[in-house]
Amino acid sequence: MCAKTSDEHEIDFDIFFLLATLLLLVMGTVMVYSSSFFVSKEILGSGSAMIRKHLFHVIVGTSIMLVFMSMDYRRLASRPLVFLAVAAGIAGLILCFVPGIGISGGHSRRWVRVCGFSFQASELVKVALVIYLANFLSRKSRSISDFRTGILPVMLITLVIAILIFIEPDFGTAATLGIWVIGVLFIAGMRLKHLGLLGAAVVPAAAALMMLEPYRRARLTAFINPWDHMQGIGYQIIQSMVAFAKGGLTGTGLGEGTQKLFFLPAPHTDFILSVVGEELGLLGVLMVIFLFGVWIWRGFRIALSTNDAFGFYLVVAAVSLIGLQAVINMGVAMSVLPTTGLALPFFSYGGSTLIATMTISGLVLSVSRRARL
Repeated sequence: MCAKTSDEHEIDFDIFFLLATLLLLVMGTVMVYSSSFFVSKEILGSGSAMIRKHLFHVIVGTSIMLVFMSMDYRRLASRPLVFLAVAAGIAGLILCFVPGIGISGGHSRRWVRVCGFSFQASELVKVALVIYLANFLSRKSRSISDFRTGILPVMLITLVIAILIFIEPDFGTAATLGIWVIGVLFIAGMRLKHLGLLGAAVVPAAAALMMLEPYRRARLTAFINPWDHMQGIGYQIIQSMVAFAKGGLTGTGLGEGTQKLFFLPAPHTDFILSVVGEELGLLGVLMVIFLFGVWIWRGFRIALSTNDAFGFYLVVAAVSLIGLQAVINMGVAMSVLPTTGLALPFFSYGGSTLIATMTISGLVLSVSRRARL
């Protein structure tokens, strides 16, 4: 942090937030290589194919972070720009269902291919929603207690986005976005009775959607007692717990884990923390939690250090989104929460997720450059 005047301290960026970001990125990259080597060799014929692709996304994501970090975030407060971002995000979700553009994979349509490049549309819309929430709440903060003008517009846009994501289908991401938006609205000053009203509407609807779909109902059943479904829907949860058990305190050693040898499904994506637990042990998992803790703490410190409403809500929305995703992913890997299919930010293999996470980090760093401590 660099002092600019004798009267106040204006920081170029929050060095602790940046260091936490880079350490999470480096540690995540190392674990992607370790967890994906055999999967990559089996699927792509080369153990280094996935890590090469991941490193490309690291470079792209870091470059985007630096661009956003160096720009004045207040330029993003333009209402036409915000409208364009949200429209582009919704358009991306719709394109998932257009033949020849939308890409099917794993019984879902979550990706779009344009000009030879493919991306996960829901990751683009997350960034758009962060900017939209910051813009809306900075303008409507005094109206947040009024449901019609302060809550309803946000919830309608969120509902449209959540429905499009849900029918991909991706229930986990849709539910997470809904919880996150309500949380940000609550931080902004939403009245408790409105929170109760939304809860009364959303919780039963989410429960019904979960119970009516057989595979979602099976996931919940497996979460309650995976041992009754050892060779079926509970297999992944059990193998994840086995990985943590094998790791003990210090782990089996980096690269020495065996659960990733086609015992644990999705070791390089949804359950990469299980590989961390096996190879680096409890100490490695605690290091991951500590780094995320520092990232979230410094993020909220940045938010509280700015007098600009748009900057405040931009950071609050950004940090709470990444933090919520991390908590849910870790909870799933540790069998504390039902399986959702959410990635672990900075760690899980996937270019769209990584680039979106680095973009969001760049937004936070941009605000920190103009924050005052």
